[in-house]
Amino acid sequence: MKSILLITARFDPAADLLLAELRRRNVPCVRWNTDLFPLDSVLTYRASNGDFSAEFVSDGRRVDLETIASIWWQWDQPAGFPAELAGEERRFAETESQLALAALTTIGRFLWINNPICERAARSKPAQLFVAGEVGLDIPRTVITNDPDEVRQFVAAVQTQTIYKGLSQARDLEPGKALFTGLLTPERIADLDLIRVTPGIFQERVQKSYEIRVTVVGTRIFSAKIDSQAHAKAALDWRPFLQDLQYEVIDLPAEIEARILAFMKTFGLIYGAFDFIVTPEGRYVFLEVNPSGQYMWVECATGLEITAALADALSEPYRP
Repeated sequence: MKSILLITARFDPAADLLLAELRRRNVPCVRWNTDLFPLDSVLTYRASNGDFSAEFVSDGRRVDLETIASIWWQWDQPAGFPAELAGEERRFAETESQLALAALTTIGRFLWINNPICERAARSKPAQLFVAGEVGLDIPRTVITNDPDEVRQFVAAVQTQTIYKGLSQARDLEPGKALFTGLLTPERIADLDLIRVTPGIFQERVQKSYEIRVTVVGTRIFSAKIDSQAHAKAALDWRPFLQDLQYEVIDLPAEIEARILAFMKTFGLIYGAFDFIVTPEGRYVFLEVNPSGQYMWVECATGLEITAALADALSEPYRP
């Protein structure tokens, strides 16, 4: 029986949980903390006429990629470099290391959750909005631009409050430094010229009855209602206040589930964490998807068996 490979980082509680579940099932599995690459692990490709092989060595274990059936991919930002390596030499080492890891997506016939190529495409916020519209999901009126005048025209046209979000979210930010949703206040409108060098996402503020986190694994959908409007501080963005909110398992309308699965299929994703608003009128409004979004908090709060679903998908590969 082939093994499951977890490509992750040293401090990843979800990886700890998933590894424990796989071992409980007696499923062969191995973990590779690629944040320590290249100093603390070795990756080797060998090629000749008619032959190609690849292996990595980590924690004293040598793993032939031929023995791997599926990969849970959470990390591809190597950071295991000597402290004294700096400047152009460090940038060169980082680029070379990233390219070496990225090549894993082009060799072998692994099942990826998710394939990094698909995940990078799905992380694009403009692409998410385009695909959401294509599959019939409701989305907020949005402008993504580095043109201050375009934003001013948008604010005047929507005649509601406008929110601002970044196009990116680093995966290794220090606690307290995440970029959350903010209101475009008059003071911020006065500083709009700053976006000439940092394009941003500007959206109409959609009225909320409550919000939903939808976690998808293959064709299995796990939905949790978030009572974000019960607390004023969480009304705009609930994410900084996870511990203060109430969660409830709910079922989505069949047509919304079908559109979510169509969205996943378009991007070639097997795993995704979606955020929706449900308006007072009952509209389901798509906000975004995080193709590697955290799920432990919602599993702990609701009992939804997401870890077990991931273990199922890795053990009995689902192919979109």
